[in-house]
Amino acid sequence: MIDNLRYAVRQLFRAPTFTIVTILTLALGVGANTAIFSVIQAVLLHPSGVQEPERVASFHAKYTQLNLPIIGVSAPDFADARSMQSQVDAAALVQSVSYNATFDGRTQHLRVAKVSQQWFQVFGAEPIVGRTFLPEEDQNGAERTVVLSYAAWQRMFGGQHDVVDKKILLDDQSYRVIGVMRSDFAWPKGVELWTSLGLPPTAFTADNRFNESYNSVVRLKPGVSVAQFNAGIEQKRLEEIRREGTGGFTFGQSSGWGMFGQPWTEDAAGDLKKPLLALFAVVAMILLIACTNISGLMLARASVRMKEMAIRSALGASLRQLAMQFVVETALLAGTATMIGVLAGPLLGRLLLLAIPHDLARGFAVHTNLRVVLAAAGFGLLAAFLAGLAPVVQLARTHKSLRLAEYSKSSTAGAGRQRFRNVLVCTEIALAFLLVAGSGLFLASLRELQTVDPGFKSDAVMTGKVTLDATNYKGQDLKQVNFIHDVTERLSAQPGVVAAAAVFPAPFASSMHPSGSFQIVEKPTGPNDPGPHGDKVWATPGFLAAMQIPMLQGRWFSEEDRKDSPQVAVIDDMLAKMYWPGRSAVGGHLRLGGQNSPPVEIVGVIGHVRKDSLEVEENKGVIYRPMAQQPVGEAVFVVRTKMDPDVMRAPLVEAVRAVDSSEAVYDVQTLGSFVSDSLAARQLLVWLLTMFGGLALLLAAIGIYGLLSFTASQRTTEIGIRMALGAQRWQVVSLMLKESLVLIGAGIAAGLVLTFVAQRILIHSFAAMDSGLSLSLAVAAFCLLFAAALASIVPARRSASVDPVIALRNE
Repeated sequence: MIDNLRYAVRQLFRAPTFTIVTILTLALGVGANTAIFSVIQAVLLHPSGVQEPERVASFHAKYTQLNLPIIGVSAPDFADARSMQSQVDAAALVQSVSYNATFDGRTQHLRVAKVSQQWFQVFGAEPIVGRTFLPEEDQNGAERTVVLSYAAWQRMFGGQHDVVDKKILLDDQSYRVIGVMRSDFAWPKGVELWTSLGLPPTAFTADNRFNESYNSVVRLKPGVSVAQFNAGIEQKRLEEIRREGTGGFTFGQSSGWGMFGQPWTEDAAGDLKKPLLALFAVVAMILLIACTNISGLMLARASVRMKEMAIRSALGASLRQLAMQFVVETALLAGTATMIGVLAGPLLGRLLLLAIPHDLARGFAVHTNLRVVLAAAGFGLLAAFLAGLAPVVQLARTHKSLRLAEYSKSSTAGAGRQRFRNVLVCTEIALAFLLVAGSGLFLASLRELQTVDPGFKSDAVMTGKVTLDATNYKGQDLKQVNFIHDVTERLSAQPGVVAAAAVFPAPFASSMHPSGSFQIVEKPTGPNDPGPHGDKVWATPGFLAAMQIPMLQGRWFSEEDRKDSPQVAVIDDMLAKMYWPGRSAVGGHLRLGGQNSPPVEIVGVIGHVRKDSLEVEENKGVIYRPMAQQPVGEAVFVVRTKMDPDVMRAPLVEAVRAVDSSEAVYDVQTLGSFVSDSLAARQLLVWLLTMFGGLALLLAAIGIYGLLSFTASQRTTEIGIRMALGAQRWQVVSLMLKESLVLIGAGIAAGLVLTFVAQRILIHSFAAMDSGLSLSLAVAAFCLLFAAALASIVPARRSASVDPVIALRNE
C-alpha cells in the first residue's frame, strides 16, 4: 500500500494540471454539498441553543371542516398535553406580545414572549446569568419578573453581570430582572424578553376549549416519537368529544376539531424548509456532474496509461494490484478535496446564511461540528467512488486482453472506452440542462407570482405599527379611538398624502391574523353544523382609499360609525359568495360573539384581499369591523402618497410622537417591501439556482472540452491521413463539431425527459410551476448549445491544425 501511495503521489505531481483541475472540481462539489448540509443542520436538524431538538415537538390544534389545518392551542388543549407524563418531560405555552420600554431617553418597542414556567426546560436552554422562572412566578398575580435575551442585556444594561434584581419598566409596569439567556437562544424568533404567562385557573376550564390563543411546545421523553405522542393526544381528543356530546354541544365533532404534534424544527424552519431541500438536491447534482467530469478525465488518463498497465501486467501485476493504483490515486484526490470541503463548507454555509433574508434566517447559526465533518467525509467518499469507478471498471473489462504489442505504438482508445466517455459527457449535459431549465422554471414562477393581484395596490404606501401601552390604554376604548383618530388626522394633513388609515391586522404587514366562527341571523345553523368561519380585521374609514380596495356593494365605514351608533360590519366578496350565494349579503346580520351577542348589520361588500401570501390562497373570507366601534390594542398605520413613500417615514413617526410620546412606532416600511418579502424564499431559490445552473454549464463545457481534446489527440493519425488525402481544415473542423453536436443532442434529449419529470414533482410543492416550461426549455437548450460550441471550437480547430507529415511519421 505504501508503494502504491508513493507511486500515486509521483504520478499526480507529474500531471499538475490534471491534479489541480481534479482537486478543485471535486472540492467545489464537496464544498457546495457541505455548505448546504451545514445550513440544513442549522435550520432543519439542530437550531441554535436547543438541546436534543429531535425530542422537541410543537403542539397544534386543527379544524378540518373550517379549513384550518394548523393553528395554535387553547389552555385546556395544553393541559391535556401536559398531563401525558409518561410521554412528556416538559410542556410550555407561549404568547407573543409587544411592550413599550423607555431607556436611553426614548421609548422603544420590544418583542416579548409571555411563557409558562417550563419554556426554557423544553428547549434545554440555561441562562448565563441568574435563573429562569420558578413555578410560583408563573401564577396569576405573582410578582412581575423578566428574563433578558443576550442582545437586550447588552443594549439595555451594557452586559453588566450585576443585572439580576434590577428593574425595568414595560408599559409603565415595573419588572424585576431574574436572568439573562445565552446569545444563541432566542426562541420564539426575534424575541428580546421573556415574561411569565401566569394564567389563572379559569383559563383551563372547558369553556375555553376552543379559544386558541397560544402556541405550545413539548419535550418528549427519550425514546418517545411524535407519532406515539399523537396517539396519546388522540385519546384525549376522543375523551373530550364524548364529554362534549353528553352536554348536547357538538362543535368539536362537527368542525373536525383535533390536536396533534409535529417536529418543532418544521415550525422553526418555516418558509426555508422547501428551498433548502430543493437546493440540497441541486448541489447533489452539481457533485454528480463534477464526479462525472472527473470520471471522464480519469478514464482518458487511464487510456493514455494503458501501455504502462500492459507493461506492469507483463511483469506479473494482478488486476487487483493494477486497480489499487487507480483507487489510491482517486482516494488522494478525493481526500484532498474533502479536506478543502471541510474547511470551506461551513464558511460557504455562513455566507449562504447571510444571503438568506434576515427575517427567514433569524435565530439560526452555522457551526462546524462532528456531524458537518462526517457529512463532508461522506460527500468525499461518494465523490471518490463515483469518480474512480469508471477507470477501474474499464481496467477490469480489458485486463485479460492487455498486450504490450497493442500499446507499443499507439494509445488510441478503443470504441468501448470512447462510448463510455460519451455516456459520461451526455450525463453531464443532461444534468446541466435540468439545472438550467429548472432555474428558468423557478424564475418564470417567480415572475408569475409577482403579477398576482393581492387585492390592493401596494405602491406608494408607507406603513408603521403601534402597540398601545396596556397600562395606559387597556379598557379605555375612547382613549384608544381618539389616539387612532388623531394620528390618522395628522397623517392626512401631510403634504402629498392621498389617504391615511389604521388597520389591524394589515395584509402582508402583520404576523397575527385573528379568525373565528360567527352566526348568520337569517340562516341559523343545524345541530351538527359548525357554522361559518372567517378572518377578522379592524379598520378606520380611510382604509379603502389608502389601500385602493374596490367597494363592490353598499358602503364602507364612515366617521358616523361610533361606539354609540348601530353596530356594522363589511365583508369581502369571498365570504359573500360562500354564505350568500346568488344574493346580496348587504342588509344581513351577524352574531360575532355567540348566541347572546347583539346582531351586527352588514353594510357593504368589498374585494377580497390576500392576507400574507402571493403563493397560497387560503380561500377564507374576511369580516371587517370599524375600530371606533370595537377598538383593538394594536394598529398598523397605512399612508398613501403622491410621492415616494419613503418621504413619509419621518412624518409617520412624528405624528405618533405628537399624539402620545410614550408610544413607539416600529417596523416602518413600505407596503410594497412587505409584499416583496413574502416571496423572499422563492427569490432566494431563483438566485441560487441561477448561480448553480451557471456552474453546471461551466462544468459541462469543461467536460465537452476535455472529451474533444482527448479525442483529437487520440485521432491524430486518422486526421493526418484525411488531410494527406485532401481533406480541408474546415471539413475536419466540421467533422469534429458534428460528433460534438450528436453528444449534445443526446444529452439535451435526456435533459428534456428529466425536466418534465422534475416539473411534475415540483408542481406539488411549489406554486406557479406550471408556467414558462417551453421558454425554460428553449433557453436551456440555447445555453447548452452555446456553451458546447465554445467548448468544442478550440479542440476542433486544434485538430485541424495537424501537420499530416508529422502525424504519419509519429505513427
